[in-house]
Formats: sequence, C-alpha cells, structure tokens
Amino acid sequence: MSGPRLLLKSRRTAPLLLALAAISVVSRELSGQPLFIGASQPIPLPWPAVLPAITAYLTATAAWSTQPLLEHLAERRIDLYDLLYLTAVVSIGTVLVAWSAQPIIGDITELGAIRNYLGLLGYSLLGAAAFGLAMGWMIPTTLFTTGLVAAGTGSGLAALDWPARHDTEPTSWAISITLLAIGLVAFASPTRRRFHALRAARAEQD
Repeated sequence: MSGPRLLLKSRRTAPLLLALAAISVVSRELSGQPLFIGASQPIPLPWPAVLPAITAYLTATAAWSTQPLLEHLAERRIDLYDLLYLTAVVSIGTVLVAWSAQPIIGDITELGAIRNYLGLLGYSLLGAAAFGLAMGWMIPTTLFTTGLVAAGTGSGLAALDWPARHDTEPTSWAISITLLAIGLVAFASPTRRRFHALRAARAEQD
C-alpha cells in the first residue's frame, strides 16, 4: 500500500472535518455570547478562547494514526506525508477559526483566535504524544485553564496567560508559535512513532 493511501486509511479525516465545520458554524452563531463553566459560580469564557481549544484537539485527533503499527512496519516511511497531511488539516482549522471568530469585537478577535488555536494545537500535539490521544486532552485543558485563571488574577505571567492577551501582543504570539513548534517536534519524533507502534502491538497480543 502506498504512503498516501495508508495515511488516509489510518486517519479519521471525514468525520472530524465535518465536526470542525459544524463547531465553526455553531461558534459563529454564538460568537457574541460567553460559555459559562461551573454550577455554583459559573465562569464566563469568551468564544475566542473556547473555539480554538476545541478545534485544536480535533485537529490533533484528525492527524493521529489509528494504525500506528501498520505505519511503523510499512516498507516506505510516511513521515513526510504525515506532516503534509497535518499542514493541510491545520490550514483548514485556521480558516474555520478565523471565519467563526469574525463577528467578535474586543481585545481578542479573529487574529487572537488564530493565535490561540496555534498555541493550543501545540499543547494538544504535545499531550497526545506524551499520553496518547485518549488522554492527550489533559495537557491542553490543564494549561489552558491555568492560563485563564492567571489572566483573571492579573498575575502578568505571559507564559501562562498568553491566550487572554490582546490580539497584537508580541509576547503572546511568540509563545504561541513556540508551543506549536514544540508540539510539531513531538508529533514528528521517531521515538513517539515507535512507542505508539509498540503499544499497539502489545494491545493486539492481549
């Protein structure tokens, strides 16, 4: 089986792209309303923060292989195809996030939503590489929530509260791009591929 055919066979492309499109449409309709988290004292989260977090994890899920062992044993490595595929999915995610956040006004508009999407994608890729896709949401969720809390307390720690900063704040963009680069390195790592292939092999033996 050729590299592109194997890659497309082992990815959840169609359902996740449909999910991304559906979330984008809903988010555009709700862009002016906050999402309230919590029961006793609900915390209002703006959609420019919520939408990129959901889209980033769906993007990481779309890029993750469902057949890591088969890819590891393939005659031709698909590393390059993998990165090209991820680039295509990220491009689609970026366009959808920008379109969904277009009606939003304030300190964080579509530009800030794109920044948050790219940084949170780095978190998502890193979390999936470290813990697997099923538990990969822990790192982005934990760090993202911590960042919003830090922004609410006015801590001024850019490394934490970068998602809540103004669209054009240079430090927040630098952190976002750095996180994305770290996530891409973790995603493309041969060690990560080998680890998940071996885990799949053990699962088949059980």
